[in-house]
Amino acid sequence: MDQPIPQRLARNNEQTSDGNVVSMLQFVREIPISIVTQSASSARRGFLFKMAAGFSKEINPLSGMSVNLVLVDQWLGKLKTDLEQSVFISKSESLSHAFAEIMAVARLNLIEQSEKEGAELTSLEFREERGWGFFWQHLQSPEHLVIKHSHFVEGFLTDTDNAALLKVEFEWMREPDCEGDFAHEGFKILKVLKGKNLSELQAQLALHKGGELESGSSLSQIHIHNLSKGYSVRI
Repeated sequence: MDQPIPQRLARNNEQTSDGNVVSMLQFVREIPISIVTQSASSARRGFLFKMAAGFSKEINPLSGMSVNLVLVDQWLGKLKTDLEQSVFISKSESLSHAFAEIMAVARLNLIEQSEKEGAELTSLEFREERGWGFFWQHLQSPEHLVIKHSHFVEGFLTDTDNAALLKVEFEWMREPDCEGDFAHEGFKILKVLKGKNLSELQAQLALHKGGELESGSSLSQIHIHNLSKGYSVRI
């Protein structure tokens, strides 16, 4: 299997309900996963996601040990096999239902495994190079999912000094059973924008933040990455 790698290791102190202070180890393990989805018309798509799973567990004060990383890698390897042998079917031509199914299967699997070891699954993210991604973290309800999609824009072409290739990433808070096409919703926002510079573009995009679709899903965050100039801003 592909070897997961640790990322964003952190050691934090937390206070328990009885007033004791315990040290917690928080870490992320990441692994590539190939997944096939199928729309209502039976059209299939293939994705190569990087799945990043975040965990937290108390550090044993006597041994200094926390989670057995070899065991965590075994969980991820088994989950990878299960996901890659499945086809995730959407009720419509939208990918949002299939993404929610993938997240539900992966989240429940890793919660069950981590609870056996006294650990907690704190976050789970899938992302791929073509701009799609979806994310859950433990402060969200299990029914809600953040779906991300990036669009590339040739910006500010009327001023050659400011001309730039931009990546605009929309983060949508998906309501349960929403079949919205989030890529299309982002495209509809961008196609009418006429910002001549970054400040104008930010102001125009800010008007859309928090906007709701008929399903109740909403646009929660917008990130603008200026790939030509090498900086990013968040709205």
